Amino acid sequence: MMKNFAILVLVLFSINLVAQQNKVIIISNKYEFQKEKNTYNINTMLKAILVSNNYQVFFDDEELPFEIAQNKCNALTGVLIDNSNLLVRKIKFQIRDCQNNLLFETAEVKTREKDIQNAYIETIKLLSPELKKYDATVIQEKEVVATEELVDTPKISEFKTYLNCKLKQTFGNPQAEVTDTNDNILLSLQKTKNPNVFIAVNTNVINTNKEFVTGIFTKTGNKGVFEYYLNYQYMVEEYLF
Repeated sequence: MMKNFAILVLVLFSINLVAQQNKVIIISNKYEFQKEKNTYNINTMLKAILVSNNYQVFFDDEELPFEIAQNKCNALTGVLIDNSNLLVRKIKFQIRDCQNNLLFETAEVKTREKDIQNAYIETIKLLSPELKKYDATVIQEKEVVATEELVDTPKISEFKTYLNCKLKQTFGNPQAEVTDTNDNILLSLQKTKNPNVFIAVNTNVINTNKEFVTGIFTKTGNKGVFEYYLNYQYMVEEYLF
């Protein structure tokens, strides 16, 4: 079940990534802050900047190619946001998917140029280097997908639950213990940078190499989960506090 869910998430993520890789983007000819279409040539300038960054750009009120008209998920949506005031012209640009999920947002670029036309020319030009950061983000996501394709959720061979346990931690001491009601040590823990994640050793279980088993102990609320391998079998133990 977990493996199937992971595959489904990966497929949906991959579909979303394909849309990003296509670099086809739809922008508006009239954004919310504009009273008329293409005021101050803002939209035309934005299209030119996107084209210079290797995007195929369409306005939302023009005839779209068949594959995009049939499936808007084959394109991205660009949203220009104007946060200007009387002293400063400030804009930023968002890239969203077909479900309006925010994929990327540029930093807010600004100018104190008083002429409105020149101010928009200047700020929209400043968006160009910001858009290159989105390309870098897509490359990183491609690497994540490639990594996830190699990951297979292991099948749990055995699952145990221990009730009424105690977690003993000492401030300033890198070690901690999980004990039962009689204070018998069940797990010896070593702290990590994450206060809820420990390197754990179960001194009551020995593998075929006559070594104590070592794994990861994760604490969430009043529960801790110890994951380890015993003779190549994936084991999970639950400790309730």
